[in-house]
Amino acid sequence: MARVLIAWELGEAFGHLARCLRLAEGLVALGHGVALVLKDVRLPAGQTTATGITVLPAPLTPHAGAGSRAPVNYADVLNVSGFANARDVAARMSAWQGLFSLVRPDVLVADHAPTASLAARLASIPHLSIGNGFAIPPSVSPWPSIRPWETVPDQALTTAEARLDHVLDAAQKVLGHTRAVRVRDLFGEHDILDTFAELDHYGARPDGRYVGPIVSVPHALRVAWQGREGPKVLAYLRPAVSGFQSILQALAGLDAEVLCVAPGMKPEMAKHCATRRLRIALAPLDLPPLLEHADLAVGYGNSGFSTQAVLAGVPLAMRPRHVEQALFAHRVEALGAGKLLSGRIDADSVTASLQELLDNPAYRQAARAFRNRHADYSPSQAIEHSLFLIERTFLDGWNTDRTRKTQKPQESSPACLH
Repeated sequence: MARVLIAWELGEAFGHLARCLRLAEGLVALGHGVALVLKDVRLPAGQTTATGITVLPAPLTPHAGAGSRAPVNYADVLNVSGFANARDVAARMSAWQGLFSLVRPDVLVADHAPTASLAARLASIPHLSIGNGFAIPPSVSPWPSIRPWETVPDQALTTAEARLDHVLDAAQKVLGHTRAVRVRDLFGEHDILDTFAELDHYGARPDGRYVGPIVSVPHALRVAWQGREGPKVLAYLRPAVSGFQSILQALAGLDAEVLCVAPGMKPEMAKHCATRRLRIALAPLDLPPLLEHADLAVGYGNSGFSTQAVLAGVPLAMRPRHVEQALFAHRVEALGAGKLLSGRIDADSVTASLQELLDNPAYRQAARAFRNRHADYSPSQAIEHSLFLIERTFLDGWNTDRTRKTQKPQESSPACLH
């Protein structure tokens, strides 16, 4: 039996929490003790943690306001996400060290938790990262641009990483550490990518550990399509999406049955916008049964919903909110399975784009080709494989001074070790 600390430090949305919860439940079922250290300890309505799971709050990372320029790579994302000041980083590292003293973990699983990974590295605690790709940069130098649609010079990429390493080095010295750990030391071939190679934000990695997405929405409401005939459109949007009202107007005007999941939308606004053809849900819905009969999905580039759509062979219209979602949307578009709603939009331009996606069979053919390539995927196997890799990290001491200088262990079987 091992003690596993699962850390979530940065990022938004339900995906991080869902992944952490599923992994924690799986590890407890295998007999391990688990501490969940979370950026947001509020669990979804109706969700409780299993016996053997302790929930603790993660050290607070200061909210970064909008900078004068957009980040150019993942190092730059951290530079504007609480890693600009060495003393702030040192304070969080010290807090993580206190949590380690309390939990005494045998392994750390980091879900977008770079400070926790740094503290674990310095404490010689085996660790690995898990995520959909964006927060686990590939082992290339410099780290790649997160704005491939712009021209970003290599010097800007190198400078961003050097700036971050300078802050991390100073933070380590504040705490009395003499050996400097660089930011790229925190990642490696042991990390787990819960996505598919074609949807990796940075492109397919030859040695990437792709397990497929870990998707879970507990207590989701199950609803059905109202009619049998005519196109069916499933949307997942948030009011903060730029052009939200224009997209809703376009959806309402389609000659189709539309069901829109809109978390955060005010009930009075939803009631005002809903029509006979456009239903709006404010609570999570059970998506797979709806996607099974959908002709088009509309989202904002969030990897969870978007991946479920293409796994069901449904093409996507995407209006990204953040650069991470834009990167993901470009991957879907590169597959031929979707289309970005970019620039300044109005109801007419959105309607034209949605109609093109419905009328052009090439989009659905590309989405179905993706579905067929991954016909053997199942969420349970993704979790099982992830648990196996976490246990291997504990047994082999990856990313510590105890790391074995031996051949990489065979991973052909996802069966977990005991």
